[in-house]
Amino acid sequence: MDEEKRQKDKEKAILIALKNNMALIRRDLEIYGMKKNGSTIFICNSKNYYTLWSDALNKLKLKNGRK
Repeated sequence: MDEEKRQKDKEKAILIALKNNMALIRRDLEIYGMKKNGSTIFICNSKNYYTLWSDALNKLKLKNGRK
Protein backbone atom coordinates (compact mmCIF):
# COMPACT_ATOMS: atom_id res chain seq x y z
CA MET A 1 0.00 0.00 0.00
CA ASP A 2 1.45 3.35 -0.92
CA GLU A 3 1.82 6.22 1.51
CA GLU A 4 -0.71 8.44 -0.28
CA LYS A 5 -3.50 5.85 0.03
CA ARG A 6 -2.62 5.22 3.67
CA GLN A 7 -2.83 8.95 4.38
CA LYS A 8 -6.19 9.30 2.60
CA ASP A 9 -7.62 6.35 4.55
CA LYS A 10 -6.39 7.95 7.78
CA GLU A 11 -8.04 11.28 6.94
CA LYS A 12 -11.33 9.60 6.01
CA ALA A 13 -11.33 7.58 9.24
CA ILE A 14 -10.66 10.71 11.29
CA LEU A 15 -13.48 12.56 9.55
CA ILE A 16 -15.97 9.77 10.32
CA ALA A 17 -14.82 9.73 13.95
CA LEU A 18 -15.16 13.50 14.27
CA LYS A 19 -18.69 13.35 12.86
CA ASN A 20 -19.42 10.88 15.66
CA ASN A 21 -17.90 13.14 18.34
CA MET A 22 -14.76 11.06 18.77
CA ALA A 23 -11.05 11.50 18.33
CA LEU A 24 -8.96 8.58 17.11
CA ILE A 25 -5.97 7.33 19.05
CA ARG A 26 -3.36 4.92 17.70
CA ARG A 27 -1.68 2.61 20.18
CA ASP A 28 0.83 0.47 18.33
CA LEU A 29 -1.32 -1.51 15.89
CA GLU A 30 -4.65 -0.69 17.54
CA ILE A 31 -7.05 2.21 17.00
CA TYR A 32 -9.34 3.52 19.73
CA GLY A 33 -12.01 6.17 19.67
CA MET A 34 -12.01 8.69 22.51
CA LYS A 35 -15.25 10.37 23.45
CA LYS A 36 -15.56 13.87 24.90
CA ASN A 37 -15.87 12.47 28.42
CA GLY A 38 -12.50 10.74 28.09
CA SER A 39 -13.80 7.19 27.73
CA THR A 40 -12.33 5.08 24.96
CA ILE A 41 -13.79 2.41 22.73
CA PHE A 42 -11.86 -0.15 20.75
CA ILE A 43 -12.16 0.34 16.98
CA CYS A 44 -9.78 -2.22 15.48
CA ASN A 45 -6.37 -3.81 15.40
CA SER A 46 -4.23 -4.58 12.41
CA LYS A 47 -1.53 -7.03 11.49
CA ASN A 48 0.78 -4.28 10.23
CA TYR A 49 1.26 -0.53 10.11
CA TYR A 50 0.52 -0.22 6.39
CA THR A 51 -3.05 -1.48 6.65
CA LEU A 52 -3.86 0.02 10.06
CA TRP A 53 -5.79 3.06 8.81
CA SER A 54 -7.54 1.12 6.07
CA ASP A 55 -8.71 -1.40 8.67
CA ALA A 56 -9.89 1.43 10.94
CA LEU A 57 -11.73 3.11 8.08
CA ASN A 58 -13.52 -0.14 7.19
CA LYS A 59 -14.58 -0.75 10.81
CA LEU A 60 -15.83 2.82 11.22
CA LYS A 61 -17.83 2.51 8.00
CA LEU A 62 -19.41 -0.72 9.24
CA LYS A 63 -20.28 0.83 12.61
CA ASN A 64 -21.96 3.72 10.82
CA GLY A 65 -23.90 1.56 8.35
CA ARG A 66 -21.81 2.57 5.34
CA LYS A 67 -20.23 0.30 2.77
